[in-house]
Amino acid sequence: MLASCTNNLRQIGVGCNVYTGANNDVWPTINLPGSTESFYQTALACRMTSVPSTQIGFGPFGFGQLFFYAGVHNPQVFYCPSVQTGAYAYSSYNAPGYPWPAMTPADVITGNGNPFVRCGYNYYPQSKSTQAISGPSGTIRLPVVTFAATTFFPPNPPRGTSPNTSLEPVPMKTSQLNLSKAVAVDSLKTLALINHQYRGQPYGINASFPDGHVRFQTVAGNNKKASNEPFDPNLWNTPSASTGPGESTYGDGANFSAGIIMNGFQP
Repeated sequence: MLASCTNNLRQIGVGCNVYTGANNDVWPTINLPGSTESFYQTALACRMTSVPSTQIGFGPFGFGQLFFYAGVHNPQVFYCPSVQTGAYAYSSYNAPGYPWPAMTPADVITGNGNPFVRCGYNYYPQSKSTQAISGPSGTIRLPVVTFAATTFFPPNPPRGTSPNTSLEPVPMKTSQLNLSKAVAVDSLKTLALINHQYRGQPYGINASFPDGHVRFQTVAGNNKKASNEPFDPNLWNTPSASTGPGESTYGDGANFSAGIIMNGFQP
């Protein structure tokens, strides 16, 4: 499973570079509307109009843009194979007559009433520009995120409807990215629920970097408390009824722990 996950993230890296090559060196748009949403939004591909539906009402963004505009034709690439069911599984958004991305007739995973298509990885390119943030384990410098009104154009019928606009992070060019920071990683849920386990204990996370290479990030050695290391227990929340299946709130806006986790992964 770990090798397949690594290969998925490598393909995502290739897809990102194909996308930038066709879009004036601009990377796919992050979905983090209005700077007030939880970090789990960065794992979303689009929002459908209803349940069930194959119609995109909002987006696509992130991995959805790679699928429709960068030639990543197999959407299973966006899902860690160790996750077979639930909100972050490929099978939840693909069924006969409802090709990915879709809300299927059996889909009850609607994200608190919002029919978002989740992926199995988080997508979050990081800027060279930084700012001081007060996090759970002290002050740390994190990449600056600049927001602006962004218009999304759904794919042509039968998958799309009309353009939609939202306040989102401004897409960055490669020259603006910190090339030593991860752009896509295994889903950042709770520490106990990370995808890669060893003997029932959290083992680590795969992280993809702008040049397309992938490096496994181990929990051991990166988990000192109050250190701002990626697996610092202070940065990881526990599941609650208000955060959806297996999700953590991570904090809102620029001051979220998941941003610190992403910032700590090493190339």
